[in-house]
Amino acid sequence: MAKEGADMTEETEYMIDKHVAKETENMESSGDAKEMRAVILAGFGGLNKLRVTKKAMPEPQDGEVKIRVKACGLNFLDLMVRQGTIDCPPKPPLVPGFECSGIVETVGENTKGFEIGDRVIAFVNYNAWAEVVCTSVDFVYKMPDEMTFAEAAAFSLNFVAAYMMLFEVANLREGMSVLVHSAGGGVVSPFLV
Repeated sequence: MAKEGADMTEETEYMIDKHVAKETENMESSGDAKEMRAVILAGFGGLNKLRVTKKAMPEPQDGEVKIRVKACGLNFLDLMVRQGTIDCPPKPPLVPGFECSGIVETVGENTKGFEIGDRVIAFVNYNAWAEVVCTSVDFVYKMPDEMTFAEAAAFSLNFVAAYMMLFEVANLREGMSVLVHSAGGGVVSPFLV
């Protein structure tokens, strides 16, 4: 087991050292603000299928905001996508990730409720593992002032899953009790607060 952990560390260091250093250097020298870095899933499998690479910078459409990502979540769903074990997985290459937090950088036309500089949490349909994302304002929420970007990115998917299970599926109401047994993983973290 220790050997496997060591292999993963070497694999991760390879991915970062060989690809990010070279591409960061290229991006800085080109001075092209129309590109960003993103983690690309090149094919289903292990960590060796992930690469940090350059992609075209997205621009917001009507009803969307462009967010400079400060933190993104990593959940069980992300691992299932990487392994290709979800129903109807998208075809690689793709940018993984379903949740992120960051700062609104641009607001698309006909977009209301957000301003440049707002600190936000966002749900995205893939693409969260990038420096910049664009998503509909229907899936963007302002962050509480006291919440960090890392907390916000880890909070959203897990909290919503826990909330929906308690209040939508189990129909929990005031005065009722809940027994949580075998609690573990990110979904239980809202209960521990």
